[in-house]
Amino acid sequence: MTDPSNPMATIIALCAEGARRFGDDPRAIASFVENEIARLSEREQRQLKEQLTLLTDGGGSQKPIM
Repeated sequence: MTDPSNPMATIIALCAEGARRFGDDPRAIASFVENEIARLSEREQRQLKEQLTLLTDGGGSQKPIM
């Protein structure tokens, strides 16, 4: 399910699997994704966190990234 060379594909795959398993329960999906990320190697975890930081602007702002 994970692709160390493509962190975004890993994030998408984990979210899709969480949605498949838990339907429209956002807390269950988030918990699943967090647990699966915790099972990855430190390197993979770091890559995913860096990718997520880029997607969220790293500062927690509410403005969309263009």
